[in-house]
Amino acid sequence: DHLLVIDPGENANTIFQKIQSIGGTVKTIFLTHCHFDHILAANELKNLTGAEIIAANAEKENLLDENVNMTGRFHSRKTVIVPNELVSDGDVIISGDYRFSVLETPGHTSGGACLYEPTEKVLFSGDTLFFESIGRTDFLTGDFLTLKRSVIEKLYVLPGETRVFPGHGEKTTIAHEMKHNPFISI
Repeated sequence: DHLLVIDPGENANTIFQKIQSIGGTVKTIFLTHCHFDHILAANELKNLTGAEIIAANAEKENLLDENVNMTGRFHSRKTVIVPNELVSDGDVIISGDYRFSVLETPGHTSGGACLYEPTEKVLFSGDTLFFESIGRTDFLTGDFLTLKRSVIEKLYVLPGETRVFPGHGEKTTIAHEMKHNPFISI
């Protein structure tokens, strides 16, 4: 089985042990954005698994900047990530039987992205969209109006029954967020 790891924030060894217990092979580590709590285990996990790190092209510079990715500010381990592959809006990442479409959703960071699997109607939203909330925009490269536009134009156009798995907190659906999200409602 091909496994896709999204945003390995910490504890590479714990993640690796889980991968071994499942028995799959990790070919891809996808980073939705550059922040420390989504990237700190990426390089180590890459070394443990041989997987390639993929991120949005628009996030490349942020991943290389310890100030923007905040590894120097909120964590003692300054980290930079050099992705093996850069993707853009509409590109497809294949993992086993699944075909994930890259949706560029800047706003939380200038190069943030989500992954959408249309057959399963599943969205991995990183910190773009949460249960009845959105990612904060007061960090470097963040912008509320850009985030709002990303959510409305890229996420709220997905089928309402799409299950959303955010980078933090509980899962939700697109329909629920369109009706109940106090930050971006339609």
